[in-house]
Amino acid sequence: MSLIITDIDSDYQSLIDHKAFTAVNFPIANAIKIYGNSYEKLKGKDKLKDEIENIIGFKDDHLRSCEAIENFLVFTYYLLKTNDKLVVFTAGLSYDSINHYIKIMKIILPRLDNRTLYVVKNFSDINESNLTDLYMHINKIDREIVFDFMKNWLIGFKPKDEYFRYPQYFGKIEFETNDYFEMLSFILSESNREYDFYFINKNNSQYPKGMILINDNSLYLGIGVNSLYERDFINKLSEEYRQDPIICHGTLPY
Repeated sequence: MSLIITDIDSDYQSLIDHKAFTAVNFPIANAIKIYGNSYEKLKGKDKLKDEIENIIGFKDDHLRSCEAIENFLVFTYYLLKTNDKLVVFTAGLSYDSINHYIKIMKIILPRLDNRTLYVVKNFSDINESNLTDLYMHINKIDREIVFDFMKNWLIGFKPKDEYFRYPQYFGKIEFETNDYFEMLSFILSESNREYDFYFINKNNSQYPKGMILINDNSLYLGIGVNSLYERDFINKLSEEYRQDPIICHGTLPY
């Protein structure tokens, strides 16, 4: 068995193109999708969860969380039972969920003969646990405010994700694209559309992370700041938006 971990900056295209590998969760037509109807239609989910817990030797609440990590664990275990080689893209999983997924797969793979699993991490090597998230809350959806924030604070940043679908994680797909700006425009075009956009810039030592969160018809515009510069950016944001930022450590601002 083999478990290989790579990241979004690595060359994994050859794996996707290789007919021996089954691509999972990538934004390409021939990839097996984890979210939406694929998982919902999967039969015998409870039996699969029991099998996983029997292999790992403990009860894992993630398997019944109704969150993205449940889909990943159960669906890729199901695929590994019938496919020798998988390459899985972790779009939709948080930093902690990716680490948990890898932990569980390290236990499962030795129990499955002659299997290879490539896990493509959908986050940079930025250690987000060392950052303080500062959010400005705007109690309305305003395209101009969003674009001004991008122009003033996110120059040089790139989207953390490579694939975007709405609804973001669960439910019937209404819109999907590999262009974050196209998805952002779609979300902003009507009310009651919620979405989380994350951005990274490894070369920005002061704040390598950016966020645009759209929730409950309001905006949360944020940056993930190195603790050494936290006070400076609290003051800068307060001055620009004439309100104090919401300070978060590994939590959402709402």
